[in-house]
Amino acid sequence: MKQKFLSFIILSFCGWNSFSAGLSYDFESSDSDWSGRGEGTTVELSSDQHHNGEKSLYVSNRTQSWHGAALQNSYIEAGKTYIISAYVFSKQNTKLNLSVQYSVDDSDSYPCVKESDVYAYSWTQLSGEIVIPEDAENIQPYIQAPNDAELSFYIDDVTCKEKEEILVDFSQQKSLKALFTDYFLVGTAVTASEISPKNAKNMVLHHFNSITPGNELKPDCLLDQGASISEGNNVNPQVKLAATTKTVLKFCSENNLPIRGHVFIWHSQTPDWFFNENFETNGKTVTADVIEQRMENYIKNVISLVTTSYPNLKIYAWDIVNEAFTDKGTMREKGSNYVDEGKSRWMEIYNDNSFIYKAFEIARKYIPTNCKIYYNDYNEYVDAKRDAIYALVKDLFNKGLCNGIGMQSHLSTSFPSVSLYKTALEKYCTIGCDVQITELDITLADGASFDTQANMYKELFDLYKANKDHISSVTFWGINDEISWRKNGKPLIFSNYEPKPAYNKITENMELPTDVNETVTLTAPYITADHQQVTIHCQGNFTYSAYSLNGKVLTSGNGTDEKSIRLTEEIQLITITSATGETKSFKIVNK
Repeated sequence: MKQKFLSFIILSFCGWNSFSAGLSYDFESSDSDWSGRGEGTTVELSSDQHHNGEKSLYVSNRTQSWHGAALQNSYIEAGKTYIISAYVFSKQNTKLNLSVQYSVDDSDSYPCVKESDVYAYSWTQLSGEIVIPEDAENIQPYIQAPNDAELSFYIDDVTCKEKEEILVDFSQQKSLKALFTDYFLVGTAVTASEISPKNAKNMVLHHFNSITPGNELKPDCLLDQGASISEGNNVNPQVKLAATTKTVLKFCSENNLPIRGHVFIWHSQTPDWFFNENFETNGKTVTADVIEQRMENYIKNVISLVTTSYPNLKIYAWDIVNEAFTDKGTMREKGSNYVDEGKSRWMEIYNDNSFIYKAFEIARKYIPTNCKIYYNDYNEYVDAKRDAIYALVKDLFNKGLCNGIGMQSHLSTSFPSVSLYKTALEKYCTIGCDVQITELDITLADGASFDTQANMYKELFDLYKANKDHISSVTFWGINDEISWRKNGKPLIFSNYEPKPAYNKITENMELPTDVNETVTLTAPYITADHQQVTIHCQGNFTYSAYSLNGKVLTSGNGTDEKSIRLTEEIQLITITSATGETKSFKIVNK
C-alpha cells in the first residue's frame, strides 16, 4: 500500500452538473471581501499588472510562506462543493497555491485546491473543486506562495461557484451489507472530503456497515509536534484530532457505523521527528528505551482521545502494525522513508522485529473492549512475504497478542492469479485467527475489460464466502473509481455512484438470507390492508433499514428507544443498529 494523501478532492462525477450564481472579482474598482492573510500583509488594487481590464489585486509585505490574500464571503457555506478559479502573476519564477482554510470543532484544516508553477511575467490560472465539510466554520479561500516568504504577487479574475449535487436513488441498488449479512461485514475506506457530498454519505449508509478512515487515524494526522516538544518530556508524544479526523469519526458515531482503526505503527506517514531527541525535526535518533516509552504513550493517548471524544463510537478492529516486511520476506531496511522510500526508522532503532511484539503487547493493554487487533500488509500473496507474515502472525496469535491478519488485497487483473491469492488466504486461515480483507481493489491491466475485472471479483467473493468462518469483514479501499488512489486503473465496483459489472457479478443470484437472527410476525394491518406496523425497541439511539427480497432499501431512518413504522408487503428484512454498533436482522413474515 502506498501513501494515500487526500486532503482535498477533485470531482468530475455525473452527479454534479449544474451551477448556481457565484462570486466574481475583477478588481477594477474594489477589493471588497479581500484582506491580507498574516500580520503586516497588505492587499491593494494595482494598475501595474492585469489579466483582463486595467487592474488587479497586489499582495505585498509578506514575511512568512503562509501569508497571502484571503477571501471572506458568506456565499461559501459548509456542506457544499465549489469550483474556485483565480489568475496569478509574479515577476519571478515561483510556485503559488490556492487553498481553503476552515475549522471543525476548533481544529483547522488547510486543503489545497490547486498549486502550480508560475513563470515570471506570465499569468497562470489556479482552478479546482473542493468539498466543504458539513460541520465546517470560518471558511476562507486564500492564495499564498508556499516556497517564498517575501514574494509579492498579483491576483485577478477570481470566481467561486457552487456545484449543485443531483442526488442518486440508491434504493434501486441491492444493499451489499444486507446481501452479505450472513457472511461478513462489508466496508469501505473514506476520507473526510470523500464523505462530504450527500451522495457519498447516502451510498455509504446504504451499502456498508464498516468504515476505515483512509488517513485520519494515521500518525501524521494525529501527532502534534509543537505540543510534544513543549509538553512531552521527550517520551510522551502529544496527539490531537484534526478537523478531518473529527469529520469522519463524528459521521461514524452519529450513524452507528463500526470502524476499523488504521494504523498505529508504520514506517510511512509517521513523521521523522517522532524518532528524534526532544521531538525536534533535526534531532538525533533516540534509543530503543525512549522509543518504547513513546510507542506506549502514543498508543495510549490516541485510544484515550478517540474513545473519550466519541464514547458511542464502536471500534471493532485496529491495525497495530502495518507493512513491516519487504516482498522478499525480510524486515525493511534501516532509514527514513522520507529520505529513501520504503526504509524504516523502527528498524533503525530496533534492528529486528521486536518492535512488532512490543506494539502488540502495548496495544493489548489499552485497546477498547471487543476491539480486535491485527497485523496488516500488502502483496501478502507473494510466496516469501506470505510465509514471513504467516510465521509472525501465527506466533503473535499463539501468544495471545494478535487477533488476526489484515490482507490488504491491492490486486490487478494480471497479477496475482486468484489461485495464488487463494493459497495465501487458505494458509492464513490455518492459523485459526481472524482474517479481514482490508483494502480491496482490482486495477485493470493490459487492456483488460470490466468483464474480466468482474469475473475476478466474483471469484474472490466466492472464495470469501467459502471461508466465511474465518473472515469477519471485507473492505473496499474507496467508494468510486474517480476518487480511488489507483483511479487510473478503475479498480472499484462503483463508478460515479453507479454499479459496474463487478458489482453486478458479486451480487447476481443473491437474495436476502433466510436464516437471520430473529423473526417478527406481523398479525394485522395498521392503517390500510396493504400496510402493516412494526415497532422497533432498542435502548438509546438506533438506525434501521427495511429491505425487499432482492436487497432494495424500501425505507430507513433512526429513532430513540422505540419507533413504529408502516411497511408494505414487499418488506422481507429489517436491520437495526444500536448506538453501540450492535446490528440485528429481523425477517418479516406476513400473515
